[in-house]
Amino acid sequence: MGLDAVVFCDCVEKNRLKVPHPFPKLLFVEVNGSPEIRSKTSAKINEHDEWMALPPCQHEGMMVAGAYIGNATFVERVRYSLKVLLKPPPPRCPVLLGKVLYCGTHTGDYLTLAQVRRLAAELQQLKEFDLENTEISSTKLRSIRSVATKLRRLTNIALEIKKPIAF
Repeated sequence: MGLDAVVFCDCVEKNRLKVPHPFPKLLFVEVNGSPEIRSKTSAKINEHDEWMALPPCQHEGMMVAGAYIGNATFVERVRYSLKVLLKPPPPRCPVLLGKVLYCGTHTGDYLTLAQVRRLAAELQQLKEFDLENTEISSTKLRSIRSVATKLRRLTNIALEIKKPIAF
């Protein structure tokens, strides 16, 4: 298991579907940005899932971007390295450490647009931080940079299309 992050497309909201939903009146966009169906009927849920798999727009899985952040051990190592590097108080990256890297296997949660904006600012702070003049090993620095690059790409896309980042 590991940590994946995705940004769902805005094709439902912008009515850019190539294939109409089987139950358009039941289709809605969940707070994490994913298209969902308001039904408890197994048959309707299955049809919705089949529709999602088509794909109904130009985006596979209706995701405009995604990134594998790393396995649970990798994420924990990056989190620990960042905590050592950033030495609170005050916490310098509360969204990055508290909402993204808090666990290497969290799923089903998301960052709101406001949190995505804060994450973008934290990643910019981290980019400006002089990582070379620290006691952190080059391997750990590469790991931090890798995660930051992936998250920077996702935040830019999420902010551009005004969608949350889901895990």
